[in-house]
Amino acid sequence: MAPTLLTLLLFFSASSTSLFAKEAAAPNKKIDASDPTKIYTYIGVGPKYVDYTNGESMVELRAAGNIGLSKSDMVFFNIGYGKHSGNKVSGSNSGLTNARARWFHLFDMDYSVTSGYRGWATQADLQVAGALKGTDGQNVLSVGGLPAFGINKKWSLFLPANLVSAWDKNFKYHNGMGVNISPLLAYVPGNWWEGASVQFWPSYTRFVSGALSGEGSGNLDVTVMGKITPRMTWSLLVQQNYNKDLRTFRRDKDSGLKNDWNAFLNFTTYF
Repeated sequence: MAPTLLTLLLFFSASSTSLFAKEAAAPNKKIDASDPTKIYTYIGVGPKYVDYTNGESMVELRAAGNIGLSKSDMVFFNIGYGKHSGNKVSGSNSGLTNARARWFHLFDMDYSVTSGYRGWATQADLQVAGALKGTDGQNVLSVGGLPAFGINKKWSLFLPANLVSAWDKNFKYHNGMGVNISPLLAYVPGNWWEGASVQFWPSYTRFVSGALSGEGSGNLDVTVMGKITPRMTWSLLVQQNYNKDLRTFRRDKDSGLKNDWNAFLNFTTYF
């Protein structure tokens, strides 16, 4: 794990107790997990299954946390530990999987807008390669903005766009720069079950320089979620990948692995 990310995770862990206490002491507020721009403090855990195109697979346990630093800022981080099934590719069959840390800043946002522009946010997102094969490809840093729109009372649209920069897993070689766009469509039916919502989230990255120049990487996420209690949620995310898999890309070497599809069941408690 990169020293920068390790330092961040240690800082988050040391800070979380007091921050959680502040959130818990605040007046109860209704949790809207369907909106990625809302500032919350939470922690979650759950199993994830990954199917690779060469017939092999991986199971892992992922933990995720988010700390609301203020009314306008939050920091998200996650990490997993997994076990790989299959020996067609050399590498570790068990160990830490890829980790992530993201800083998010919210500018003025008018959540009362039902139809039209609500506001925007900015973010810096670092995803770090893991030790387990299939997750040990490269490190990716994304920086960009996220405008938010209301379509009607049930549908919302978010249009994140980012500049992307990628390195090998040791930050020794720069693999290239590109542009990512990831439109998120969120639907809140209101009458299926408590806290019901569905998210449709396609994402595509196109590289314009370096070893990845001319390459594209895409995926489609579909997430269904709901509430177990007013402050505990469940979610099931299914992801289908297209073109190059950035998690397994190695400079000047084909790893032989490509993430075909994966499913992640997560249980989250809000503070």
